[in-house]
Amino acid sequence: MSVGTRTRTLLKTTTPTRRLDVAASYEALTQACAATADDARQAELVSDSPNHLWSLPVGMFAMVHPDLDEAWAVIKGALYLREQRVPAIAPWYHDVRAGTEGRAVTFWPDPGKTSADTSLSAWVTALTHRIDPASAPWLREHDTFAGLLDGLDDAPLNAAARRFLREHTAQLHEEWDYLEWPTPDAVVLGAHGMIPIHDGGVHVGLLLRRPLTRGHREWDLVAARWRSELLIGPREDHRTYAGTYLSYQREDQVPDYPYIGAWSGYQVVRDVVALTAAMGAVRRAHLDKRIRQEAEHRVACLRGAYPAPWNWGLR
Repeated sequence: MSVGTRTRTLLKTTTPTRRLDVAASYEALTQACAATADDARQAELVSDSPNHLWSLPVGMFAMVHPDLDEAWAVIKGALYLREQRVPAIAPWYHDVRAGTEGRAVTFWPDPGKTSADTSLSAWVTALTHRIDPASAPWLREHDTFAGLLDGLDDAPLNAAARRFLREHTAQLHEEWDYLEWPTPDAVVLGAHGMIPIHDGGVHVGLLLRRPLTRGHREWDLVAARWRSELLIGPREDHRTYAGTYLSYQREDQVPDYPYIGAWSGYQVVRDVVALTAAMGAVRRAHLDKRIRQEAEHRVACLRGAYPAPWNWGLR
């Protein structure tokens, strides 16, 4: 693998399982680059969740998706957001390149550094929620429980942890079914926290990394708040976020709760967000020891072994 120095260091220090995972992703990348006449040499792995994100030396990023459907949905969603005047980053190429083992690759301009200004996240989220979902009938419904426990049977967790996750999911699913949503359907981003906004020095924008869905805006709002409540982090970040979001709400969409934490369904949705984020680590726990320890710690937090706020990432 002719990858960059940081990725070479990662491959030397991580487990054989994760090396194989990164190698398979890189193979899909090189195959896609061969089709586009781009150079995958010296590519650096930036992130491997929720999909593999590679930076290329020419000011371009490449996402390696698990399948063609997701790749097309991400491109379609990004272009749709731009049509709706949401500052999303447009793909470098407006098509998808097939990779190896069913993977697919999309290419994007380098979005710049992630901004620490949480008001930008609130602004983009509010603009997205203002869109009439009827203008995008192709959007799938946001179903947070679909596939939520995928990979649990193969995860390197003990039987008690797996049993807790199944029982906790069943309990939350039952409570979810009785929720009364206070606002109509919206286009939602479905993140597990404040969506990251990039600042390239001239323009700011959202690099969409998962498909848009049709669902309840409360998911995005709860996901933005739960980190300031359950995780270690500045509460001022969320106060800035909440104030900005409220200033961009449409008048016909203002709910009857004064802030998202006062909504009667907040705790249920918050706990589902936390479970979803924990399962993200659980599904990747087989890759190396650090991720496995992080997954075990997150499950222990959910089980009440540590008081909130939690040090969610063991850092």
